[in-house]
Amino acid sequence: MCHENCPAPVSGGAGIDEAWVETPGAGRMIPGFFAKPEIEAKGAVVIAHDIHGANPFYQDLARRLAGEGYAALLPDLYARQGPASDTSRETSRARGGKLVQSEAVEDLAGAFGWLREQPGVGTGVGVVGFCMGGTLAMLVAAEESGPDASVAFYGFPGNEPTDLRPRVPLAEASSLRVPFLGIWGDQDAGVGMDKVEAYRAALAEADRQFEFVVYPGPGHAFLTFDPDADWYAEAQDAWARTLAFFDAEFAG
Repeated sequence: MCHENCPAPVSGGAGIDEAWVETPGAGRMIPGFFAKPEIEAKGAVVIAHDIHGANPFYQDLARRLAGEGYAALLPDLYARQGPASDTSRETSRARGGKLVQSEAVEDLAGAFGWLREQPGVGTGVGVVGFCMGGTLAMLVAAEESGPDASVAFYGFPGNEPTDLRPRVPLAEASSLRVPFLGIWGDQDAGVGMDKVEAYRAALAEADRQFEFVVYPGPGHAFLTFDPDADWYAEAQDAWARTLAFFDAEFAG
């Protein structure tokens, strides 16, 4: 379930600067991990993590983006909850259940704004989100203070609204403002392919700019950089598509 650990971290790191920073959020500053190439970046990307938080998997992802020429910022959307007592799935589920959607959206808006003020990070700012973060990546793509391009890995377009999470991407499809790439595995029963298809139809009806990639076979959280892992080929294709998407949107 989601990305609990980092089994195949990127090696090396030459040519990459990294630091822990603070960015504006909803009523407070938000700590985040920032990685960028030593040379001028071709753009910047905010990473919206899953229920396991801003863990080593996502820090590794930031370094990988930096290695591809992007400045990458990973804000800790659980900052208000303090450090986790452990890394169990139960604790991660509990922390995810406490996340206030409106605060997370504002925290991400602060991250976009902070990146736009940094020197040497290019002119475009994107977002890539995963699971819970994938849903947020869909929502912020409809915000005036949002990104210039959005990628969602196995986000939830059609969950039932709750008091803490009243906004649902499917209900806001016509408000999508920026190019969007959605990525899923067709065995993702938690997300539900019927919800994905409904979101596709709503975006098409609203004439939004989007692309969906649904891989036959994988379920949830299939992105991996471990050659021995299941669905490695699909994961690498998805990652290559993500990079190509940002390259195309931020070219020139």
